[in-house]
Amino acid sequence: MPDAKRIAIACGGTGGHINPALAVAERLRAEGHELALILSGTRAAERQAAESWQGPLLRSGARPITDPRNLAATLRCRAFLKRFRPDVLLATGGYTSFAPVVAARLLRIPVVLHEANSLPGRAIRFLSKHYRIAAVATSFPDTAERLPWAKVELTGLPLRQSVLDALARAEATRHTEGQGFHVLVTGGSQGAHGLNLLVSPILASLALSDKHVTITHQCGAADVEMLREIYIQTPKQVEVVPFIEDMGSAYARADLVIARAGAATCFELARAAIPVIFIPLPTAADDHQRLNAQSLVTCGGALCVDQNGPAANLAEAIRQIYSDPLLRKIMRQALQDLPHPDATQALAKLILANA
Repeated sequence: MPDAKRIAIACGGTGGHINPALAVAERLRAEGHELALILSGTRAAERQAAESWQGPLLRSGARPITDPRNLAATLRCRAFLKRFRPDVLLATGGYTSFAPVVAARLLRIPVVLHEANSLPGRAIRFLSKHYRIAAVATSFPDTAERLPWAKVELTGLPLRQSVLDALARAEATRHTEGQGFHVLVTGGSQGAHGLNLLVSPILASLALSDKHVTITHQCGAADVEMLREIYIQTPKQVEVVPFIEDMGSAYARADLVIARAGAATCFELARAAIPVIFIPLPTAADDHQRLNAQSLVTCGGALCVDQNGPAANLAEAIRQIYSDPLLRKIMRQALQDLPHPDATQALAKLILANA
């Protein structure tokens, strides 16, 4: 392929940084480009990415920016990039991006950053301000105003093809109104203890009052037994699971989702067009999850409840959606009406334009 490029991708830490990177890597590889991957360490999400990766791979050993061990990580990245000779580097934020980006700029390799969240993280802000970044791709429209010094392009958040396929299956198999009311609770792959404690008594009461209410509560391994005890009076209506492998099937059943507001969750739920109640992680840096949720709340497809507020607030939000099929229809339509561009293709195009 005469126009084939060499592209290095730096990501790590959590799935929120890794999955968009792997999504665009899938697309670029399919177009004939050569890819190399830089991860920071051996967290579970990174181990999984490393096991499935085909091509040059570096575990940089990157640490938070102020850690002196980053010097060694930067030297490792520089040596790796010198061998691979990429035309451009993509980095998806977090402290794991720091060493690869610095190494790339020392070698005069163009860098494209991608910010998943509405509020740019500290690494994206710092790197884009001080290292002559070619472009910053953003997922949310309002991120640009928070990076006034950078060249910003709105691409959206790339979702992996397996996720898009699952969402397409969900849409094709979605049940219709009148077949009960199913609630999906998810706090992410590891679960969310605070969310579990807040949500479960309210849903247990709802299920006890209406035998047509069913619940799938994905809670993480640590809370399984506790939640089964809370739901003990309605075992046939409630499924408590530590992890959900096939989110597409889970979405297909749901009339309501109660979830954290990580960027990937927001984009998946918008694409799946399921009414949602967001309970943002209260300890998230700079309260960025609340800002992520805001675009879906503003369009009318979501509600947002404070985890540390009165439980009655969540109970009322659930009651509104449970008791009003017309409201559910309006919320679904609001999410369907949002623009859903091909974020993976948009980011791939931006990367190649700067190679």
